[in-house]
Amino acid sequence: MSSIPKEPRQLMINLMYLVLTAMLALNVSAEILNAFISLDRGLQESSQIVQLSNDQLSLAIEQQADAYSQFEPYREKTREVNELVKNLSLYLGGVRDTLIEAAGGRDEHGMPKKKKNKEIATRMMVKEGRGDLLKEQVLAVRAALLATVEDAGERAALEEAIPLRIAELPADSEEKDWSTFTFNQMPVVSVLPLLTKWQNDARIAQTVLLNHFLKKTEVNTIKPDAFIPVVAAEKSYVIRGEPYKSEIFLAAYSSTADNIKMWVDDRPVVVRNGKAEFNTSTGTIGAKQHRMRVELTDPVTGEVKRFDKTFGYEVGERSVTVAAEKMNVFYVGVENPLAISAAGVPSGQIKVTASGTELEKKSNGKYVAIPSKVGEATITVSGPGLNPTTFPYRVKRIPDPIPALGNLRGGDVPSGTFRAQQGLIPILEQFDFNARCSVISYEMARKPRSGDVALATNQGARYEAATRRLVDQADHGDTYYIDRIKVKCPGDISTRELSGMIFRIK
Repeated sequence: MSSIPKEPRQLMINLMYLVLTAMLALNVSAEILNAFISLDRGLQESSQIVQLSNDQLSLAIEQQADAYSQFEPYREKTREVNELVKNLSLYLGGVRDTLIEAAGGRDEHGMPKKKKNKEIATRMMVKEGRGDLLKEQVLAVRAALLATVEDAGERAALEEAIPLRIAELPADSEEKDWSTFTFNQMPVVSVLPLLTKWQNDARIAQTVLLNHFLKKTEVNTIKPDAFIPVVAAEKSYVIRGEPYKSEIFLAAYSSTADNIKMWVDDRPVVVRNGKAEFNTSTGTIGAKQHRMRVELTDPVTGEVKRFDKTFGYEVGERSVTVAAEKMNVFYVGVENPLAISAAGVPSGQIKVTASGTELEKKSNGKYVAIPSKVGEATITVSGPGLNPTTFPYRVKRIPDPIPALGNLRGGDVPSGTFRAQQGLIPILEQFDFNARCSVISYEMARKPRSGDVALATNQGARYEAATRRLVDQADHGDTYYIDRIKVKCPGDISTRELSGMIFRIK
C-alpha cells in the first residue's frame, strides 16, 4: 500500500461535509442534522480501517529493524510518528468530549442533547480561543510529521500527499478569521465530523509516512518459499515411564538459496533446494551421536553465521512407540494427532485399535484420535512378532477460554479505546489445537458516575444495537460489568459460563 488519501470513500465523505455545511446556511432541518451524524460515523469507520493498516505497517518496520540493525532509525521515526498522531487524536477527542459535555451530554442515541445549539461552538471555539489553539495544534503536528523525513526532496514530494492541513480562507469570505469562519454559529453536531475528519487526516498522514519508512527498509534478501514441520526430540528413544520431550515448530527455508553450507562430523553434505539429506548405516545396536555444522552467509552484509548442534538416535531391536504429537492427553471434540510406528515392522502390517475414542488413519504412520466424551482411552498396537501393547490416555474437555474485548481483559481503559471494541472474543490461551469457541450470550451493565445502571443482554459475540449504545456512552468515571458470559467449545453438549470482566473508564 502506498497511501490512501485519495480513496473514493474518503473523497465522498469530504464532499458530503462541504455540501452539508453549505445547506446549513439555508436551513437547520432534522434531515441535515441526521446527515451530519451519519457522516461522523462514516468518518470514524474509515479511521478504524486506516488504523488497522497503520498497525500492520508499524509491525513490518519493527520486524525489519529487529532483523537489520541499520534500520533502527526508522523504528524510532515510526514510533515518533505514531506518538504524534496518537497525541493529536487524543487532543481532538478531548475537544469533542468537551463540546458534547457543554451540549448537555449524550442522549439515548449517543449524540449531544443540544445538537442544534449554535452558541456552544461559537463560545468555545471562537470567543474562548479554542479554535485558534486547535489550528496551532494541527499545523504543529503536520510540521513535526514532515520533519521526520530528513531529505528535502523526499519531504517536498510527501507534502502534497499528507492531507492533515488547515484550509485557506476563501478569497471572497466576509470572515477574515479562520476560527470565526469555521465555527461561528455552527451547530454542535456539525462540528463533530470536522473534528473526526482531522483525526482521520492525521491517520492518513501516518499511513503515508509509514509507507515511506517501510520502503526505506526494503532489502534484497533471500525469502523463504518452502515450509516443513519439524519435531526436535530431546531423545529419539525412551523407556516406558520416562517423559518424552520435544520441540515442535514449522521451519521455513528457501528452495533457491545458494548461501548455505552444511557438514556432519566434519564431512560436507550436499545442499539441494535449500536443504540437505544425511544418510548413514545402522549396523550396530546402541546410541549414536553426530555433530552438525551449518554456515549461513548474510546476503546483505556478507557476514557468515555459524550454527552447531549435536544430534543422536538409538538403534535397537524391534519395538513399538506411540507419541502424541501435541500433548500427552486427548481433548474432546478436536483431532488429536498420533504418530505410530514399530521398528522393524512394515507399516502396512501394523495393526492399531482404539477404545474410548474414534481413530482415523491418515498416511505414513499418522493417525488422529477423536474422542467424544471425557474419561479414558487406550491405543493398542500389534504386529508380526509383537505382542499387543496398550497405551492409556486421559481424555479431557477443552479448557475454558479467556473472555476479552480485543486485547482488553478488564481494568482501567481510555474511553476511546473502549468504544473502539466490536464485541467479545473467547481466547484459548496456550492451547495448541485448531479449535475455536463460540460466544452464545452475555450481559453488559453500565454504571455511570451518577445515574442509574443500564443493562443490555447480547446474543452472540458481536455487539448488538442495545449493547453498542451502552458502549458508545462510555465516559470518564463510568464502570462497565460484563458477566454471565456463556460460550460453547468443540465437543461441548451444553454451554459454559465464564468469569466476568470489569472495566473502569478513565
